[in-house]
Amino acid sequence: MNNKPRRKIPFDELIACASCDWLHFRPIIEPGSRASCARCGHELYTRKPFSIDRTLAAALAGLIFLGLSLSLPFLSLSSGGISSSISVLDAVGALWDSNMRWLGLMSLAMIALLPTLRLALLVWVMLRLRFRLGVKHSMRVAMRWADWMEPWAMAEIFMVGVVVSLVKVSDLATLTVGPAFWSLLGLILTTSLISIFLCKDSVWQLLTTRSA
Repeated sequence: MNNKPRRKIPFDELIACASCDWLHFRPIIEPGSRASCARCGHELYTRKPFSIDRTLAAALAGLIFLGLSLSLPFLSLSSGGISSSISVLDAVGALWDSNMRWLGLMSLAMIALLPTLRLALLVWVMLRLRFRLGVKHSMRVAMRWADWMEPWAMAEIFMVGVVVSLVKVSDLATLTVGPAFWSLLGLILTTSLISIFLCKDSVWQLLTTRSA
């Protein structure tokens, strides 16, 4: 009988496939490469080059676009010599005044509050990693919250609703999109870029291996 004690394998050296749960030793891959499951071929993780720098730049740009989209006129409407302009927050206020307060609060949260909070958390985490300011437990909590809020930040859903409304109202009045409209498009673009640039596995490796 072989009584040789078995080496304990640290969890950090293992990774499970999110598709079929097959357990792998974590391979070391080059930047720009990806590791795939040996059983089903599902992507295990990637090594995206310059992930922290690019994610930080996109998140900062997203915060700027979000601030512009909330503060500038979003849409101008004119009919019969009467014109008016509204902002994104005016639309939320209109829902509140129309006794649709829950819808107004949800719109405010998903268009403004959650995207702002998620982008701010990403900026804070990426800044500390970029300039090697040390890892804190709060950074890991912030990254978990940023991951959780990702599907709930729905600026693009709001834009789809706006486009549908524009098509319906265009025959009744003259519509002019304001700078906030284009800023919101910029926010949607930067949010998509964050999804492309962010290498979550690399970030979590840094957050769990570096000491504060």
